Amino acid sequence: MAKVCIGVDFGGTFIKFGLLDEAMNPGGMFQLPTPTGQGACAIVGQIVAGIRQLIDQQGLARENIVGIGIGSPGPLSPSRGVIIHMPNVSGMENLPMCELVSKELGIPARLENDANAAALGEFLCGAGGSTHNMILVTLGTGLGGGIICQGKIVHGSHEIAGELGHMIVQPGGRKCGCGQRGCIEQYCSATGITTHAVGQIRAGRASSLSALLEQNGTITARDINQASQARDELAVEIWDELTYFLALGCVNFSRIFDPDKIVFAGGMTKAGDDLLRPVRENYDRLNWQMADDKTEIAIASLGNDAGMIGAAGVAWNSLG
Repeated sequence: MAKVCIGVDFGGTFIKFGLLDEAMNPGGMFQLPTPTGQGACAIVGQIVAGIRQLIDQQGLARENIVGIGIGSPGPLSPSRGVIIHMPNVSGMENLPMCELVSKELGIPARLENDANAAALGEFLCGAGGSTHNMILVTLGTGLGGGIICQGKIVHGSHEIAGELGHMIVQPGGRKCGCGQRGCIEQYCSATGITTHAVGQIRAGRASSLSALLEQNGTITARDINQASQARDELAVEIWDELTYFLALGCVNFSRIFDPDKIVFAGGMTKAGDDLLRPVRENYDRLNWQMADDKTEIAIASLGNDAGMIGAAGVAWNSLG
């Protein structure tokens, strides 16, 4: 039987499980609910139970399992296999996740930030294709991502590289939860653009979005996109700002890393060409003219499976 690595994508709602074989073919994917509110022991227990279920379902022999990769929200330390803190799940402070899982199963485990794992997943099996260097930008509630250079995740000296959402694109701009001002996350994430839209409406700005806000108590990034298509002035302004700053970020990524591809993932990519076309146009306009820039901007292809696949890829990179 072929050698495999097991991937675990630990999220606040579900824990996803699957495997990745030597040819980088994923399989056996399923998910279990995350037992939030029950403490670290319950979460580790659910991860161990899911791995055992996967082993049984796939008929895996221990000698064919190279290792386990676990993708998790952070902050965390991949080198120590420790989750340092998890704001949305209590009881996870300084949790030695890899040590606990390995002790239960007798299989070596590796830990990785979930956005980094998703980046590696897209690199290995998705939109990364045959690239050597790729940047994943996740556009959802926040803005995150991961950097892949020569097939390896970039962690940095202090294991906090890849915090793409906290690149400053507007000095002195909107206040970010990280303590900085002008972070790209405030201009290009779903939370960032909806918060700004609500603030503008409540300050008296006329918009078709105000009826939705009154009816639902909130508005979504999709609402802004649709209102922009209908040429609502405020929505057009916000969508134009989103695509401008996202393109500006991509120009900076290109100058620093010179990637083959910059790949967008996350819920906001459902806007499709409404997002991709103006970002590409702004990118071409803002980009330098000194050399031919061959970096491609594309949409991710793996969806919610990227994190699990990338987590298994982390185990392959470390233990294979």
